[in-house]
Amino acid sequence: MTDGNHRRPDTHDNEGFDDEARERAREHLRQRQQAEGRRSGPAHAASREKQDDAHPQARSAADIAARAAAGARYTADMASALPKSALAIAAAVVIAIAGFAAFQCTRPADEPAPEPIAAMTDVEAHEAEEAAAQPEPVRFEPTPEALDGVPAGSGLQTFALAGDDAPGLSDEQRSAIENAIDSAEEHGDVSLVFYNLETGKGVSYDADTTVYGASSFKAPYALYVCQTQVDTGKIGLDDPCQGTSAYDPGSYYNGGSYPLSDLIADAIAYSDNNAFGSLRDAFDSEGYDEWVDELGLDDVHYRADSWYPWYCARTSAKLWTEMYSYLQTPSEAAQMLNELTSQTEVSFIREALRTTGASVQDKAGWCADSDPLWNGVCDAGIVSLGGKTYVLSIMTGMPDGDTSYALYEDIASAVFDARDTLA
Repeated sequence: MTDGNHRRPDTHDNEGFDDEARERAREHLRQRQQAEGRRSGPAHAASREKQDDAHPQARSAADIAARAAAGARYTADMASALPKSALAIAAAVVIAIAGFAAFQCTRPADEPAPEPIAAMTDVEAHEAEEAAAQPEPVRFEPTPEALDGVPAGSGLQTFALAGDDAPGLSDEQRSAIENAIDSAEEHGDVSLVFYNLETGKGVSYDADTTVYGASSFKAPYALYVCQTQVDTGKIGLDDPCQGTSAYDPGSYYNGGSYPLSDLIADAIAYSDNNAFGSLRDAFDSEGYDEWVDELGLDDVHYRADSWYPWYCARTSAKLWTEMYSYLQTPSEAAQMLNELTSQTEVSFIREALRTTGASVQDKAGWCADSDPLWNGVCDAGIVSLGGKTYVLSIMTGMPDGDTSYALYEDIASAVFDARDTLA
């Protein structure tokens, strides 16, 4: 059996909340409404509803505070008539209403709605798809190792060391280069590598054919000395270095002791043989072959029968790629080489490109002998023009002489004329 006053757990009845208390509550409500200047009735409610709709943000913070205060007074007056539980509930409701009203009041009245995102047109969508489909450009880093990608084998070839498609030569360009090489090969072998240091694109011909390099090796050897001896602090540019008399007794550098910088300068700028020989005598045993191995070179190791190696255009291009990187450093020795290679007294490349306005840093070599093995007209270096920089190495087995110089310059001119295809 359950009685008529059955209640759920944790609830309370409203004992003592009689008709008299209800009447007092109604009277307090009427007084509060009068204090606010409001009129009761459906017409007033409808009018206020329209006003609120028209000006949803018109209520001021003062108005809200007044209403909250009135509610508080009403709640206090009701306190004597209401039990504690009902009083707590009423107070919570009043506070919640006041808080919500204040929140509504403080919202920006003119807060703009977010603008809709415009849909892509078909053309824009197509362009976006094409842009996304484009592969990222391959960045080429010029290093000696990268030159392993130069094609082997014989004949005129083009290449791209950065993985792009190899450039194409026009019929006119190909014919000009091949004709110049054919004429030179009547007097000796030809090996060449020419490439753009930024793109890695280039042209080669018999890149691995070796010829007598003669004095063309003097600048690369000075690079070895500067990198491994000067920059490591083993010797200073102004420190004395023993001279040699083993090659040319008439040279200024004949025995005695000379500043290292003088030996390097005269070996490069004036191709002095005793200056170069002094460098080789002093530093061949100081890690030269190890340096050669680190660069991946296999045809310029030390040999007792000659200070001048037989080497190919691929090796020469590797050496000048290493030279290019070194010249970008702030080393005092690097700055010295930067100047010296721009001031070489004999330069077949500079002469061939004189009308183009190109800047050339190089070292040439030349020799004529009754034994064709010792013949050589060679030159290699860094060529800059129009914001582009290239490595050019043309090594030939032609004998020293004016005819060979002219044939060499024809090759250099024809190859350099194809530079725009390497961009």
